[in-house]
Amino acid sequence: MATEISSTIKAWTYSEYGNSVDVLKFDPNVALPDVKDDQVLIKVAAASLNPIDYKRMAGGFKASDSPLPVMHFLSFSTY
Repeated sequence: MATEISSTIKAWTYSEYGNSVDVLKFDPNVALPDVKDDQVLIKVAAASLNPIDYKRMAGGFKASDSPLPVMHFLSFSTY
């Protein structure tokens, strides 16, 4: 059974460093990331915001962090 894949996803993102209340934004129309041959695409049912995520948003890991904007969190659940 084939499943149709949307071209957009819903995501919480931030494009600047700061307090999570100020910089974390919900975007219901983020372009679906490209999936390479050695990668898989999973459907996430729930995600959590962990202490390290708050620290990253505050700029605590600027030297080694992903370039902004960022939409990754460390814990999630699939269904």
